[in-house]
Amino acid sequence: MMGTAIKYLFVVLGIILTYEIVRALLVSSLKGKLNRSVKDFIEKNRIRLDKYKFMHKVVVKHELMNDPDIHEEIIAHAKEKNLTIYEVEGRVEEYIDEIVPAFNLLSYYKIGYWVANFILNLIYEVVIDRENAEKLKRIPENSVIVFVMNHRSNIDYILVAFMLARQISLSYAVGEWARVWPLEYIFKSFGAYFIRRRFREKLYHLVLEKYVQLISIQGVTQGIFIEGGLSRDGNFRQTKTGILNYIIGVHKDPRFDKELVFVPAAINYDWILEDGSLIQEWKVGKETSGFGDHLASLARIIGKGPFLLFINLFRYLSGRLKHHGYASVSFGDPLFFSDFLKGEKEDIFTLDRYDRLARIQELADRLLSRIGEAMPVTPVGLVSQAILSFGRERVSLNELIAKVSSMRDELKKMNARIVLGRAFEGSMESYSRLKNEEDDRRRELVLFEEDFLASQEVGDTVRAAVSLLKRRKIIFLKRGEVTINAKRAALLEFYANSLSQLLT
Repeated sequence: MMGTAIKYLFVVLGIILTYEIVRALLVSSLKGKLNRSVKDFIEKNRIRLDKYKFMHKVVVKHELMNDPDIHEEIIAHAKEKNLTIYEVEGRVEEYIDEIVPAFNLLSYYKIGYWVANFILNLIYEVVIDRENAEKLKRIPENSVIVFVMNHRSNIDYILVAFMLARQISLSYAVGEWARVWPLEYIFKSFGAYFIRRRFREKLYHLVLEKYVQLISIQGVTQGIFIEGGLSRDGNFRQTKTGILNYIIGVHKDPRFDKELVFVPAAINYDWILEDGSLIQEWKVGKETSGFGDHLASLARIIGKGPFLLFINLFRYLSGRLKHHGYASVSFGDPLFFSDFLKGEKEDIFTLDRYDRLARIQELADRLLSRIGEAMPVTPVGLVSQAILSFGRERVSLNELIAKVSSMRDELKKMNARIVLGRAFEGSMESYSRLKNEEDDRRRELVLFEEDFLASQEVGDTVRAAVSLLKRRKIIFLKRGEVTINAKRAALLEFYANSLSQLLT
């Protein structure tokens, strides 16, 4: 009996051992293939990797804990709160563990990139700003780049990272709303660092400031939302200078010997998934969201997202895919911080705190202005502006087309970027052909064809926007006349406001 039991025990142990060996070999093989795939992807696209992102958290913690300013503040905080140095150091270590990410190449370039590619392109038609993206390649290689963005949706994090994935990887500052499982693990593996936005403790903010400056010294590419929160009415919010001030402070560090470059990144959509909740907050005058509000907004996206994905996946498989319009990011002219300093009459780092922050506020406002100038002009934003410009509930389709045409001409003169997707491929190819042939043909004939193509493009823009607005019951279309749905008029205003910096 005992012998049989031992025999079965060895059989079970053998099965377990065999399973573990096979599993280890399969995992090792899979990891090897994934790592080679990521390496090939990075080399093929010549992606800029920030080496400091791979630094172990222990090293980062060591550098921060040995910072003399943090050490002094630990002592001051211990005296103020009647705590021991050991207790305060433990709190600082907790702050560091909370802030510092754990960047993972496989998470970013295999899981993150391909999931983002699948989700974004199933919900939206993503239009990449290839022309202005060329500006990024002209920035000196030894520069520290900070992408400064407006904030339209919680999808912004995914969209911008996806747009830039073939060039660089971004480190975002994300709020405490993302510190829930499994989002915390996901965001940290993507290189995001966490901040407590309304936590006023001086010690915490010093640790955060020193971390931001540490990664800036090491050349890590960052992305910040200059408004500090989501737009509620479609217009820009007042700029926030917290993280911007921390980044700029790196210039005081003698170890910093690079050029600091701010790249404006303007984000726009034809359809924002959480627009209903944002408009509700706008109408009640609520400009800030707490932890619960962020989770509620995120829950709406998580709840709506799979449903939209399922519906669109079914439509895709049946050949009837309906996107939620366009999603796009445009890049404005980079602002070199050294140029900003040259334009200042005084050294801003010698000014008192109030005056220095006033100068940084001016810089933030200048960056936001450049974001506005680079704003992608989507069909829904443009047509919403045109409809509201008449100041009445009804407008004929012909009047609308004429108005959009004149607005489009105005935007062209301003060199604004009008988003043109697959529906416009025919007219874009014709424009390109005309440009190549204009030296060989009569000028009058070329102008005639250009006017014809412009008219066709305007018609396509109006049709695309009206179709989406009608689908959402924001407007009604009957017998060639567009009527605003009074119950959903706020949505029309919300999307029109996205272009208020360009069309006033």
